[in-house]
Amino acid sequence: MNPVLDSADVVVVGAGIAGITTALELRNRGFDVVVVEQRFPGYGASGRGIGAIWLQTCRAGIELDLARAGRDKYLEYIEDLGNVFDYRQNGGLFFFETEAQGAILESYVADRARAGLEVSFLNVDEARSHSSLLPETAIGAVFCADDAQVDATRFVNAVAGACARKGVRIYENTSVISTIRRGESTLGVRTIRGDVVAPAVVWATGAWTVNLSTEGLEIPISTARQGQILTQKVAPVQSPIMHGPRGVKWAGALTALPGYNASDFAAPQSGGNSAKIEYDDIIAQNSEGALFVGSSIDEPGALNPHIGIQATTALLGSALDRYPEHASLGIVGLWAGIASWTQDNLPLIGRTDGIYLNAGHSQGVATGPIGSEVMAAALSGESHPFADRVRPAR
Repeated sequence: MNPVLDSADVVVVGAGIAGITTALELRNRGFDVVVVEQRFPGYGASGRGIGAIWLQTCRAGIELDLARAGRDKYLEYIEDLGNVFDYRQNGGLFFFETEAQGAILESYVADRARAGLEVSFLNVDEARSHSSLLPETAIGAVFCADDAQVDATRFVNAVAGACARKGVRIYENTSVISTIRRGESTLGVRTIRGDVVAPAVVWATGAWTVNLSTEGLEIPISTARQGQILTQKVAPVQSPIMHGPRGVKWAGALTALPGYNASDFAAPQSGGNSAKIEYDDIIAQNSEGALFVGSSIDEPGALNPHIGIQATTALLGSALDRYPEHASLGIVGLWAGIASWTQDNLPLIGRTDGIYLNAGHSQGVATGPIGSEVMAAALSGESHPFADRVRPAR
């Protein structure tokens, strides 16, 4: 007989954005909730990124609708908690460095405008008026006023604090061994510290959701290692988040255009004999002035949260090329998170094989909070306009 650590109406596995906001949504609906987390809130991908909320790069339809609703969900959290997580809607600047890139981005602007976004095509001087951080290599840009940024680590911690104040029990350093089942029924989870007994289990573990394969559940999620660097502080400015042309892995709205040519948006490489890395070319500054540079994407299928030498070289090379004046800046953060995504780039939210999933968020900062609303609605027997489009069995 295993010891019982706790019991609740629902146990949520994972305390990233998806998990911790699911816990709060459920608690606000009257559920008794326990959260179990292998390390601490925000340990995984939620705490290892730039905090960008990109709308302009989302394909029109459900992908964009989810991101827009997710961005707006942050305003509800600000009403409840205050803006203690540095939410800023300064827009997004997608700059280009060649005329060929600019030509397709003109088509991109027209497509984004048709999708209902506030976008404009800028020459380099107009682009620089939006951000003094714009690299000298840029020759123009697309500006979208709808994009935003948040300090994801602060957000997770703020929501975790709200959960605790409302009675949610959060168990850190408590890895889950397995789901507890009896026949077709789910009884909770078995952890390294004991069992958590609950009739409903929500797996919100991001890339680690693939480990459910040990229970015979094949979750259709792909994973890869995603790296970033963080510099020492420079003078903070009111800047939009920035996307460059050297790798557009997550820019589905661009790559879906008929005139898109992948060779015009090639990712930086570091040479050597290793496999090529993919890249999503992002630059952003946090409120304290530190610069984020990302993101390398390599090691498909991996659950290794340690950045590789080749990826590090590519990131540093890109930073030095664009900001030679900052060559002496110290690197205070160098890490990788584990990205996860589905074939259609939409999350998996809902019931499957006796458990509930809230996973597969390729843009979890944007879609995590609204996905948790969908998840809580499913557990409460409520309808939700997004539920059918993100159900695991779609």
